[in-house]
Amino acid sequence: MRVEEPARANYRAGRLGSYAFSVEAAIGQNPMRYLFARRFQDRGWSATTSIFVMKPDVLFGTYVWIEERLDPAACRIHTCLPTMKRPIQVMDRLMFDCLPLTDIGYLDLMAWPHPALRRAEADACPPIDGRTRAERRCFEGAGALAGVHVTELLTPRHGLVVTRLVSQKGQVLRRWDALELGAAPEDRLPRRVRVERLQSGHRTDFARTSGIVPLPGDAFDAPPELLRDLVEESLRVGAS
Repeated sequence: MRVEEPARANYRAGRLGSYAFSVEAAIGQNPMRYLFARRFQDRGWSATTSIFVMKPDVLFGTYVWIEERLDPAACRIHTCLPTMKRPIQVMDRLMFDCLPLTDIGYLDLMAWPHPALRRAEADACPPIDGRTRAERRCFEGAGALAGVHVTELLTPRHGLVVTRLVSQKGQVLRRWDALELGAAPEDRLPRRVRVERLQSGHRTDFARTSGIVPLPGDAFDAPPELLRDLVEESLRVGAS
């Protein structure tokens, strides 16, 4: 009997079940640094993703925690700022916006399309320019998310998402592009991505500044601060 494989995850790292890497960017004159950590469970059908803000110092301690499951489809996101006593849950209608004080979109960090989205016909979504040979995939929101559309371009050979548009009521709000993909041994994990806010013309480039380091899966069961410290130490050892 053939067992169906889970859908390909964004930011996958080959057969590694738990891993991390670092990302840097400059927003205005402020240098930013982030740690990305992910764990797959249930034979790849569920994922936990955490993003830690390391710079600037005023945002140190900020993190986002994303828990996803493919079947049954579910997604919960919590975020915490240094000024908060405890993390707060991000509601569905806010998941298509950006993290506080940054240009990173929640949707751009998820392993799979958000379960509040349903597949739509190509002509239901705004047109998207990009790689001519890429496969186009469209989603639309329902209920409270009516009017939200997400359009993605995927590479035909590997199924990698290389472009993503988020629009509301026909107006494109954000665009995400993978400018440079990694090598095959890295599972083509993007090396550079760009996020644009189409209304303001604001643009931010993010660069992966480390290799991929493996993590123990149970590290995600510890408090977020301990996971953050473990990721930083693992990256330091991996670079030495």
